[in-house]
Amino acid sequence: MKRAGTFFAAVAVLILALGMAAWRFVDQVSSQLWMNSIRTITESTHQGANALNIQLEGDFNALDVMWENIAQAKPSELKLILTLYQVVEPDVVLYFRDKGSVRENVEPDLAVSDFLKDTTLERGLLDAHISSVTGENVFNIFLKVLFEDGTEAYLVKEYRTREIAQQFTLSFYDNSGFSYLVNRDGGIMVRSAHKNSNQTIQNLFDTIAGTENDPARIAKFQNDVQNLNSGWEKFVYEKEGMVFCYEPLRADSDWLLVSIIPEKEITKQTNNILKRTMVFSGLVAGMILVMAAVFYGIKMHESRKYTSQLQTALDEADKANRAKGQFLMDMSHDIRTPLNAIIGLTSIARENTGDLARIEDCLEKIRISGIHLLSLVSDVMDMSQIEQGTNILKEENFSISQLYGEVTQFMGHKAQEAGLTMETAPVRLEKEHVIGDPLRVRQILLNIIDNAIKYTPLGGKVSLELTQAGEDGEGNAIYRFRCSDTGIGMEPEFLERVFLPFERARNTTFSKIAGTGVGLAITKSLLDLLGGSISVESEPGKGSSFTVEFCLKIQKEAFLVEEKEQDEAAAPEELGEEETWDYGSRRVLLVEDNELNMEIAVELIGITGVQVETACDGQEAVQMFCEHPCGYYDLIFMDIQMPVMDGYEATRQIRGTDREDAGRIPIVALSANALAEDVKNSLLAGMNSHVAKPVELDSIEKVLEQYLR
Repeated sequence: MKRAGTFFAAVAVLILALGMAAWRFVDQVSSQLWMNSIRTITESTHQGANALNIQLEGDFNALDVMWENIAQAKPSELKLILTLYQVVEPDVVLYFRDKGSVRENVEPDLAVSDFLKDTTLERGLLDAHISSVTGENVFNIFLKVLFEDGTEAYLVKEYRTREIAQQFTLSFYDNSGFSYLVNRDGGIMVRSAHKNSNQTIQNLFDTIAGTENDPARIAKFQNDVQNLNSGWEKFVYEKEGMVFCYEPLRADSDWLLVSIIPEKEITKQTNNILKRTMVFSGLVAGMILVMAAVFYGIKMHESRKYTSQLQTALDEADKANRAKGQFLMDMSHDIRTPLNAIIGLTSIARENTGDLARIEDCLEKIRISGIHLLSLVSDVMDMSQIEQGTNILKEENFSISQLYGEVTQFMGHKAQEAGLTMETAPVRLEKEHVIGDPLRVRQILLNIIDNAIKYTPLGGKVSLELTQAGEDGEGNAIYRFRCSDTGIGMEPEFLERVFLPFERARNTTFSKIAGTGVGLAITKSLLDLLGGSISVESEPGKGSSFTVEFCLKIQKEAFLVEEKEQDEAAAPEELGEEETWDYGSRRVLLVEDNELNMEIAVELIGITGVQVETACDGQEAVQMFCEHPCGYYDLIFMDIQMPVMDGYEATRQIRGTDREDAGRIPIVALSANALAEDVKNSLLAGMNSHVAKPVELDSIEKVLEQYLR
């Protein structure tokens, strides 16, 4: 009995010790997780404020540049120059201290005028207010300027708060917490439009005025906000604990970005760990009572295994967040790079107006930078479509050999420009006429070859091979494509993440390589849609080899005979001289609401010799179509998003008119809406085809060749 008593006493002491250890563990973990969450929220708020700072500082710099150009203008040229600036800066207005704004057919915003009459500031930010011009909630930045005759004026840029809210306000914990732009007096200037965001409170200080909050902490918080300090505090609002993280803006303003998150959402993760730990401790204690000596070691092993799994899960989540954060930084860098080239080269061209060769060189580099910028945006949009499941494959007849030849020829020029050698093995395929989506197959091949060219240094080699690996017995041919390079290669640990979105290899030698980090992720997703696969072998310093396999449906013999007959019929024309076509007798209607876009489109279409008439919105287009006789217009280029009446509705009304040519006149969408869903909506509205902006002359010529020859 004495021995049993001693045993149970030892067990009781052990259980008590375990309980105390568990309690200390829970307390430490709770504190650490709490502080980690606060640091994460604070850093997110800081990044949000920094992003808005960059935007505002950039706009202040743009106002400085604008003033440098306006200051050189004669008084008689002022309105013309300002009108031209409205094309690129539609939200910037020049206000004279006593005369209002200088802008055709637009009254000045009374709140802005009243503020500028009394202010002594040289530059700054005007609080949010309801614009007397548009009736929208807006705020402004302003820059004081002085003309040579001593006249004082201000360049003022207007921001719509709803647009700023969409771009710069943050949300936390599944939209349970949000950030707000607040002035130093606590007034809320900009808030998220989300339904969970507080839409009623007007002043931040009103939320903490309750008796349940410590007056000293309230005073400290108010002092921090009024003195534009950063930090965090916890208060009770409507009987619920709330965490306030605040970060001031630095762009000549007295605003702060304040993130407000319910305390319960932050502690939810801690509470889950607490519950699991308590359950675990109870199980361990029960098993110690039953078989303490036998199962104690097993339970400790299971505890370590569980903790390791939890840590692995946390590490993976943290790794994914870091990858997305790095992606945002890379995108900021890679988008700013061509933008910097475009803006800088524009300035250079402006300073060399008498040197035609220099201007042509600047224009060509601006065009190349624009194409690069468009490719970055297209990559991100492709990834977004794939993640949302809206990327639908088409089924078209095409030759895989011909497509492969076009890709290798195009990329061969790019490799040559990069100082590389590209070797292409002879293509021998049993089945080359297939059915599938040629655009996506082309995109897969281009992405892989482009990746090899990017990461192969000067003097290196890229080797390509396309073979047929057989047939699957269901009418599909299996193709294998291999791309090998002598590039920088990849570390083994990166190979595990190479096909994940937003991942890019970090190599100091090649840190200047531009890209979004989604190219291989897009390729992998497209191959998944095709039922294919991709693998990679790589060694640092020696190069990489990507192998792709995919299936395409084999064309039936009837299709092949028909295609052959069509090719033979077209052969005589192809052997003759290239035919030129005179469109001088043809007339098109261009519908576009943006003056700059209209100017560009008129110029490009006019190059072909076509007569161009214009309409500024859908309603005017319908009116012009109906006022002219049948056959007056041979084709209509239709923008989609326009005031008064959009392109979809205008197309439906034109198709619905009681005219002989209403159903047969080609209507082609000419729009910045470039997603697959946009193309589908254009066709459903009655349009014949869709051309995405930015528009190039080749696209215009293809449309005219298709519909006017």
